[in-house]
Amino acid sequence: MNILITGSSGLIGSKLKTSLQESGHTVFCLLHNTNNSTPEKDLTWSIKNNYVRIDQLAEIDAVVHLAGSNIAKPWTKNHKKSIYESRVNGTELLINHLKSQPNRIKHFISTSAIGYYPNPTTSTCDESATSGKGFLSDVCVDWEKAAQPIQSDQTKLSIVRVGLVIAMEGGLLPVAGLTRKLGIVPNTGSKQNIWSWIHLTDLVEIFKQLATGELKSGTYNAVSPNPCEQGTFAKSLIQVTKSKGQRILPLSITPSIPSALLRLILGDRSVLPLTSQHVQNTGLEEQSFKYKYPEIEIALEDLIA
Repeated sequence: MNILITGSSGLIGSKLKTSLQESGHTVFCLLHNTNNSTPEKDLTWSIKNNYVRIDQLAEIDAVVHLAGSNIAKPWTKNHKKSIYESRVNGTELLINHLKSQPNRIKHFISTSAIGYYPNPTTSTCDESATSGKGFLSDVCVDWEKAAQPIQSDQTKLSIVRVGLVIAMEGGLLPVAGLTRKLGIVPNTGSKQNIWSWIHLTDLVEIFKQLATGELKSGTYNAVSPNPCEQGTFAKSLIQVTKSKGQRILPLSITPSIPSALLRLILGDRSVLPLTSQHVQNTGLEEQSFKYKYPEIEIALEDLIA
């Protein structure tokens, strides 16, 4: 199959590209034209300049849309604008271009996030749950709405609401594990906060199976079948680090950083370290998706090894 990826240089996109190529698929990468000049390449786009150039569109079977500004950076006014526009405006631009072409793609797979749901919440959320309130929820709702117009008799649409990604190269683990070799892993807020996480390998496999048709189109929560409390994650991270012979100091401490302090320091962005959502993977369970790393201990052992 011929598959187009946006955000191909990112944490998920780079791994997905490699996995698809190793399986014999042809991957095209839509690259952002950062210098805002007239594009010379035939696979470039610019949200700021409102153009998309995909000369090989007739060859493309599926699009995996991963592009979006990093939400972990400080939420200045300008960066919040970038977070929103890179996702919502970028999706609108791409969809409008694809719809205008005589050769319609078969499947458009758009990223979203579990930030779609209320946060924090004590309720369990599956794909049918209502959206929350606040900046991240608003972004996710508009992001998903921007992708809807591509759906037709010729083109299927899938939405993947990504959970907390566990990987050594990026996502949650490098930040949460900064002091793990000292035997210290702080909790941000309550140790009882629920983390709906997913190992990067399983996440890449979900996107891959959607792109290749092994999973049917639909809206999916890309999370592990076993969310865990933050305190459990912290203890597991120390234990696994110790078992791999990497622990330096003879400590095992999981202190809590007060929520009020994080809100004071981070402002609106404190919703990230204070997240607490029990998100279910109902859609993937119904499709009998097989996780390689369903438990947090297994996931951490793989990554730290």
